[in-house]
Amino acid sequence: MRAAAATLAAGEIPGGPGRLNNVVFMGMGEPMANFNAVLRAVRAITSPEPDGLGISARGVTVSTVGLVPRIDQLADSGIPVTLAVSLHAPDDELRDTLVPINTRHKVDEVVDAAWRYAEKTKRRVSIEYALIKDINDQAWRADRLAKILQARGDWGWVHVNLIPLNPTPGSKWTASRPEDEAEFVRRLADHGVPVTVRDTRGREIDGACGQLAANERDEQAPTA
Repeated sequence: MRAAAATLAAGEIPGGPGRLNNVVFMGMGEPMANFNAVLRAVRAITSPEPDGLGISARGVTVSTVGLVPRIDQLADSGIPVTLAVSLHAPDDELRDTLVPINTRHKVDEVVDAAWRYAEKTKRRVSIEYALIKDINDQAWRADRLAKILQARGDWGWVHVNLIPLNPTPGSKWTASRPEDEAEFVRRLADHGVPVTVRDTRGREIDGACGQLAANERDEQAPTA
């Protein structure tokens, strides 16, 4: 990270000199499962230069699938980073299969912890929701998600980030149909939920989330 910051500052990346101002703990395992190390890294990232990188806590995002005790610990840390909760389903029956930790921390528990985080830090929580064709993209699930979020307070505390699923070779899952995605967005918006659809990049070079790993496995697989 220090090397990236130095490279940007030296203008060695096209576009001229710049400054590293956003860091996301996501996509390399569950950050909250390595809580102490992540918190040390966050403190270093947000400490003033030259000891740290001097990045604002608002520029740091920590993702979790919903380790409730760790969300509460993060809220008590005194560093108001952005919390991103990978929910992916508003009902326990489905989330138990999509996100196995849900068998320990149910949807209501996770959303309650997210709301406590927002209340304590005064930072809006991002609810991450990957749209999967015919699995979790039904209109009634959008209505249910809105109801669950609305029960915790006004919409100032939360934002829903819908993520079109990247097609991965060998997977039985794929992205929602455009009309189903549009209806999901419309249902949330009609309830007043702040919602955006993530701009998924890298598909054309198989560089989107999960694709490179899948291709690497294919290339290393033995041939008959």
